[in-house]
Amino acid sequence: METDSPKYYPICVDLNRRRCLVVGAGKVAARKVVSLLEAGALVRVVSPEAVKEVAELAGEGKIDWQHRTFAESDLDGVFLVVGATGDPEVNRQVYRAADSASILVNIVDQPDLCNFIVPALIRRGEFQIAISSGGASPFLARRVREALEQRFGPHYGELVRELSRIREGLKERLPDETRRRQFWQLLIDLDFFDSLSVDQIHAKVRERAEECLSRLAD
Repeated sequence: METDSPKYYPICVDLNRRRCLVVGAGKVAARKVVSLLEAGALVRVVSPEAVKEVAELAGEGKIDWQHRTFAESDLDGVFLVVGATGDPEVNRQVYRAADSASILVNIVDQPDLCNFIVPALIRRGEFQIAISSGGASPFLARRVREALEQRFGPHYGELVRELSRIREGLKERLPDETRRRQFWQLLIDLDFFDSLSVDQIHAKVRERAEECLSRLAD
């Protein structure tokens, strides 16, 4: 059945060195601030008061905290905005101002006041899995994330790094694109990857890669 719900386009956004604004500085806002910092963003917080975590980040010089209420001028030079004030009127003000300026804006837990949503995320270094219900059921997305966290363990971060190192030299050894695609089809085996511990990844994956290259050479 067709609905009027937004049809979100899933992307991964590079926030490194981009100015991001968080309006509000409570516990929810603090989690958003940390996530933005982990993505390399330059974070500014606007709020008259802040929880301890936000105040400490400001004291350490990791974020810019403006001790006041939101003003539209706070959007100048901003790439992305998160609103988490707990005040419905302020949240609406933030959304209207940001959206009309074509700035990415997310008002936490108010999908009708968002032009983007944040998926439930599993992060294993460079390996990331995002799960979204399109804002319809965040609880379901969290439950699926919890299930996938058990399926894809922390060692997948090191695994991705090893695969990246293999990829760097592969074009020289396999100049033909079709052969490289065949190589990856042979190499990638989730059951095999799941059987590895972190200290086995380098040797075992390299050994498997050489076996795959030998099979393609036959």
